Amino acid sequence: MSRKPKMTDEDRRAYSAKMRGELEAVMDRAYGAMVASEDFWAAVMRTAANLTHPDRDDRSPANCIAIAAQYPNATHVLSSGDWRKVGRFPAKGSTSLRIWTPIKQRPEEGQEVTAAAVDGGRCEVADETAGGEARKVSGFKAGPVFDISQTDGDAYEPPAATSLAAEVIRDVLLRQYRDQYHEDPEQVGGLNFTQVAPDNAVRILLYGHAWRRIADANTPLSGQHAAEVASAAHVAALILGITPGPAVMPPLAGIITQDKKPPIHESAVRVIETGRAIARDVRAAEQRRELAVIG
Repeated sequence: MSRKPKMTDEDRRAYSAKMRGELEAVMDRAYGAMVASEDFWAAVMRTAANLTHPDRDDRSPANCIAIAAQYPNATHVLSSGDWRKVGRFPAKGSTSLRIWTPIKQRPEEGQEVTAAAVDGGRCEVADETAGGEARKVSGFKAGPVFDISQTDGDAYEPPAATSLAAEVIRDVLLRQYRDQYHEDPEQVGGLNFTQVAPDNAVRILLYGHAWRRIADANTPLSGQHAAEVASAAHVAALILGITPGPAVMPPLAGIITQDKKPPIHESAVRVIETGRAIARDVRAAEQRRELAVIG
């Protein structure tokens, strides 16, 4: 059997441009769906929670949008090379998902950051060293990845964060609320959270934290702030293993700006990053408490 001919530099550039164009089309369709379908907005939030990892960098909000548009039930996404490191490989007939991946080069190559950098993969960028030499990001390209459900090979259990009881999460959120906002939510709301079902108490407190973290100035449309707050609390609850309240789609349909990305992009980024930050702070605070008890 003859081998496939090796791609030339021109072939690679053409292929990269084709993949990039296809991913841009995916993003355009996703942005349209995010302001038209409550279900798809919720799918993006669920994907963001699923792709929040205890063992490695999270997928950026932009890539969560891209993955949700292509494979809404994704739970653990890696490149084929990373899958092979754990003894798995893309299953025969599976189609790769496309996400924004950084183009890294040595500083002396001196190319400017391309327009691709605007596409939002920045959360997945980290300076690396190759032979002791820093490599900088010059832009982004469309890179292939696969969800674990698209792979075969050795048995593999993705690392999972330690499960926290709802009562523990409730108590952490109460302490953080008092420490960070200098306000007692029980006194303000007239509610004794220990008398409320723990899951309900956590949902209420997550909403309160999200409300304080998402600024009104960033959500100027009527109903936008409340929608983003509810969705950020939804993301945090999913990450923490709590049955969430609803993910509410922001009222941004038909809004046009001069920016490359529509307002729904920034809204999704704000929601996902806020939800992740709340959940991360809860886990970090409980870990510190456990270490103090052991010490």
